[in-house]
Amino acid sequence: MFYAWDITITANTLRASPKEQILKLEKGVITHIDVKFARGCHGNVGIRLFHHESVMLPFERDEWLTGDDEAVSADLYFPLDHRPYTLKFKGHSEGCTYDHVVSVRITVLPKSVASFMPVIELITKMFQRMGVIG
Repeated sequence: MFYAWDITITANTLRASPKEQILKLEKGVITHIDVKFARGCHGNVGIRLFHHESVMLPFERDEWLTGDDEAVSADLYFPLDHRPYTLKFKGHSEGCTYDHVVSVRITVLPKSVASFMPVIELITKMFQRMGVIG
């Protein structure tokens, strides 16, 4: 399953009281996350994704993921085994004079499919090195 949210963070949303939004997912394994920062964010818009109360992205608890006209991607294997199957988005735009939209895209695969992904990637790399595929 592929999930997508465009989340507006209003101008000058403080780090101390960030915008929060619950991202509802289905049971499975998160295998990929993309966070797209629009042009004009200039690194002043920061986001975090939480699973329950633990920071999931970025990996350092005290950091915020930032960007400007770029997508930040993470490949992972993160099982969602227990309800609620949700992530919490937190975002700030401290010092910004305009609202900014951050796009979050998440891929969740069934566990039976996600467990084969490392094997498929390994076989693909092997065929690429052999010149069988481009």
